[in-house]
This record gives sequence, structure tokens and C-alpha cells, in this order.
Amino acid sequence: MVSIMKNLQTIKSIFAVIFTAFTLSVLISCSATDGNNTTGLSAETGRVTLLITDGVTEDFDEVNLTVKSISFIGEDDGHETIVFNESRVINLLALQHYSDVLATAVIPAGTYDKIRMHVTKVELVKEGLDPIITKLPANGKVDLNPRGTFEVAPDGDLMIELDVDAEKSIHIIKKGNGEYSYNFRPVVFVKIMGVDDDSKLVLLDGKVLGKTETDFKLCDAQDLEVNDNCLTILISQNTVVQDDQINVVQPGEDGYVKDDDIVTVLGIARESIDALHIVIASKDKETSDQALFKGKATSDATGNKFSMKTLVQPIDVSLVDGSGVRVFDKYGTNVGAGEIAVDSAVVVFGLVQQVSIDGVADVKAAFVIIDNDIKRDKVSGTIAAINKDESQITVTVDSDTFTGDVCVDVNEAILFILGIDEGKVVSKEITINELTVGMLIDVYGQDSGLTCSVAAGVVLVAEPIVVTPATALLVTGY
Repeated sequence: MVSIMKNLQTIKSIFAVIFTAFTLSVLISCSATDGNNTTGLSAETGRVTLLITDGVTEDFDEVNLTVKSISFIGEDDGHETIVFNESRVINLLALQHYSDVLATAVIPAGTYDKIRMHVTKVELVKEGLDPIITKLPANGKVDLNPRGTFEVAPDGDLMIELDVDAEKSIHIIKKGNGEYSYNFRPVVFVKIMGVDDDSKLVLLDGKVLGKTETDFKLCDAQDLEVNDNCLTILISQNTVVQDDQINVVQPGEDGYVKDDDIVTVLGIARESIDALHIVIASKDKETSDQALFKGKATSDATGNKFSMKTLVQPIDVSLVDGSGVRVFDKYGTNVGAGEIAVDSAVVVFGLVQQVSIDGVADVKAAFVIIDNDIKRDKVSGTIAAINKDESQITVTVDSDTFTGDVCVDVNEAILFILGIDEGKVVSKEITINELTVGMLIDVYGQDSGLTCSVAAGVVLVAEPIVVTPATALLVTGY
């Protein structure tokens, strides 16, 4: 018994490290100021919440992005309004399954058409290798162009998700001497909440304040009253509320949650956060074993159980009937435990119940998020022909493994152009009508099994006009 108890204490310490590595967002206080002239702006203000997320990549264990600042650029006169202005290191690969809050800010109401981001460092971490610092084009200054303008309404709430795609942003180039060069070419998809339907889940924690029958404010754990940085959390019939032992909470006179409760919230971001799960933390922090676990499933889900391996050690996950546990994909669809299979990328939030003699912990899950997306194949080359009527392009490839022409179907693809203009990287979505023969191109897609062999999901294009021989190309080669 003594050895088991010592083992449990060790596991608790390990889980504390895991939880720190993949900690849920503490809501960030960030006051907004206007970087330039405010002419043309209303004196009224609205609140903006910036979310950040990433997709799947197996090339590295960590991609640590240091973001120095983010601003909105006004549509009419190009005024710059600072939304985020404090250096923060973000491990993008910890955000594969969900979005995190980067900042909340109150800024002047108005119409904006561009987001300016300043990245000062990108560090790549792979087990067994020294950390790699990538090259930053244009000193890391990036102008993001969403599809159309976006508006911060007076007294309104706007949520924007920045999907920084690590797989496509890290450009690995093989040199002639067998060594590799690593360039950062920022591929960032901007999604306006309430307009785009495919935004990922949001995972947050904080303190309940200002509770009503249908919602509450999620604030920083140290806050004593509601402030501008608190987020609105909506409760509906689809919300499952669980206590610190991962049991479904029955509503009392004060409802499911109470003011000053510390909670973890899994939700869907729209104009506010629609809660799917609310898990109440223990009042006694000394005995709280709730934690977030990230890894890969090492078994299928059978008999309401499955196994997974985290960065530190294996665990067994219990999906207890009647506890309210659900399994979601990263977009918030309830897919059920049947989707959990060997090698599924899995995130589990739950309660450590016990630890076996051999060090395997049993975790009672509150909810599970899985990501079974397949890493897309990559085709790089030069556009040789364009068939706009069929939404197809021909790409001439000259690589170590293949030389020839490849037909690419771009009918359902996102076309993204990257270039350098006035000392900043400029990225924006385009259509096939803006492609020209001779453009350098990277295609991410899957074998279609058809005559046009590649079905593209994302196409990255370098803009020839702004790329000179002395400038590092942002797509293929130098």
C-alpha cells in the first residue's frame, strides 16, 4: 500500500507537469490602444476576442511561436488599432484539437479589413535534436487579409479565430550538402465567428461570475467582479454540467453552477461561447486531480474503456455510463466512442482515480476530443497550364522522386497567395482567376483516383511580382 501511495503522488506530480504543458487558457487582460490617427472611428467601442489554433503535423514535437503584437487595420483610412501588445510564446502543436484564447480587448467600433501580426521567433522542437530557430521573412511582420471586411459593432462582441497552420508554415528545404534549411512562411486562416461554420472547439477555464438562468461570465480566477476581459458562456439543453468527481450535476435552487465556482468549459465559439461541457473544479485544490491529457490512442474504445499514451506515460481512460461523458471531433460534433481507434490523436479532460502498481493511471473522462484527420500529401512545382472551366491546373514537378506534370483539381481548395510587400509578408485568399502560368505552387491534397490525380485541399502560391532573386521565396525553393 505504501508503494502504491508513493506512486500515486509521483503520478500527480507528473500530471501537474502535463497540465502545465497543455494548460487551459487563463483569460488574458489586454487593453487596446490606437496605434495611429483615429480619424473616422466612432467614439463607441466593441469587444474583440482573438482565438488561436493549429492543425495536425508529425514533423515536430513542438512548434513554439512568439507573437509580439496583433493589430486591426481600418478599411477607410488604414488606421492601426492594437488588439494584443505583449510577447507570448505559444506551442501551436498543443492546439491541434481546440482553440485557445490569445487576447480580449475593447477597441473602437468600426469596419476593418486587415489583421497585422508580428512574430519575433519560431522554434522547432524534435526529440533527440537541438531546437531549430527558423528564418523569418520580412522580420516576422505579417498582414492577413480575411475574406472581406469585418465589423466591430458598438457594444458588440466579435470573435476571430487565427488558424496558424504549422505544417504549411514551416518550409523545409534540402540543401545540396545534405543539410536542411527551415523557413517560416506564415499560413494563417482567418475565421470570423458566426460566419464560418467550421471553427474548432474552444477550451477555457476560469471563475463563474454574473450568473443568470441562461449564461454566466467566465473571468480570470483572480477576478472579484465582471470586467471587459470576461467571456459570455451560454448554457443550453445541450450543455452537460459535471462536478469535481465527473458526475452529472442536477440543478439546485441556484442552477447548475454558482458564482465563484472555478470551471473548465468546452464550447463552440460564435458571438459568444456555447457551452457543451462545464466541469466544476474541487474547492479543495490539495485533492483535485482534474487534468488535461494529450496523446494517441493505443487501443480501440471497447467496453467503455480505451488506452492512450501521453508525452509522459500510458493511461487508461474510462467512459463511465451516466457520467455525461461525450466524444467530440475537433469541430464539436458528437461522434461517439466508436470513432476512437488505435493511433487516433486524442485529448481527454478528466479525473485521475487511481494508479496501478506498474504506474498506469485510470482516468475518468469528463469529455474526449479526437482528431482523425489525415496529413495531406504535398506536390510542389510550377503552374504549367490552367483550365478555369474545369477548376483544374497542371503543375510541373521536378523533385528527387518525380519529374513530370501533375493534374490538380482545385474545385474545393482554398487558394492562398503569399508575397512580400513594403517589408511585410502579405497573405490572402484568391480564386483560380488570379492564377497565372509560371507561378510557384505548393499543393496539399489527396490522391483522387481520377484522371486529374490530386484533389487539393489547400494551394499555396508565391506571387512573382513581389519576389526577387534576392528575396527568400515563401513557397518552393529560394
